[in-house]
Amino acid sequence: MIMSGEFILSMFIYISGILVLLFQWKHILNILLSFEILTLGIIFSFLLTWGLNSNDCSLMMVVVVFGVCEASLGLSLLVSMIRVHGNDYVSSLSLYKF
Repeated sequence: MIMSGEFILSMFIYISGILVLLFQWKHILNILLSFEILTLGIIFSFLLTWGLNSNDCSLMMVVVVFGVCEASLGLSLLVSMIRVHGNDYVSSLSLYKF
């Protein structure tokens, strides 16, 4: 199977999202942005592999809607966390503190 340039681009987007998630996890905003990069890579690869061969775009729209809902939920949680804690550091979360 020969990989097209678009598919390689979508895999590059996905791998760069994973690398950002692994190396930039100090702030919640960086984590949310890496999740958005991962979602964009999935949508792009899904569009290239399935969406161009089919005329039905309803499943593609469902994937895009889930991505938008994830982004709005993450942004609202980030705003509420900044209001409570005053910053967006992962270390300021009190999950493991007694």
